[in-house]
Amino acid sequence: MTDFVPPIPIHLAGLPTAGGLVVPRITPQTASGQFLFGNLSDVAQHRFLLGYRCQICASILPRRAVLFARISDLLLMCTSEPATCPPCARYSALACPMLKGQMRHYRAGPHPALTERPPTTQKLARHGAPAESWYAVWVQTYTVIDHPVHPGTLAASWRDILPLQIRPVSRATSAAHGSPPPEQQQP
Repeated sequence: MTDFVPPIPIHLAGLPTAGGLVVPRITPQTASGQFLFGNLSDVAQHRFLLGYRCQICASILPRRAVLFARISDLLLMCTSEPATCPPCARYSALACPMLKGQMRHYRAGPHPALTERPPTTQKLARHGAPAESWYAVWVQTYTVIDHPVHPGTLAASWRDILPLQIRPVSRATSAAHGSPPPEQQQP
């Protein structure tokens, strides 16, 4: 059985693809042209978080944006993942293997193209770990903070800003990460 490949939205037409899926604008690329899915460069992460830009299409975020967060991120009320615009959030939830819940574990080691570059502390903590459930945190804005668990890493925080809504995107196949929080909506 083949995996479903969602159609590419018109606003993403013309962007590079891999395996029929759009490559997010934030995804780093090696000198040989290989895309490094699941990796973020500090420079790109800072540019997208601080510039309030969508990590998929690179457009300036509209009045409402989506932060994809794991259960561990929900507990901290922040994520190191830059936000997406709503159309890109819809596409990502259908296209990204991790968000769709197809990945049972994180990569067990560094990306094969990065074997000479030491992984960050955050990456080391996830190597081979069971994948977590993912949630879409709908926000009107966020603040950029120093990540509370990974100093030196920026994060988008909604701690002082009530999210518009938090919706489950995928469920982890492992029960190792506890039960998910209930859906939250702004009154």
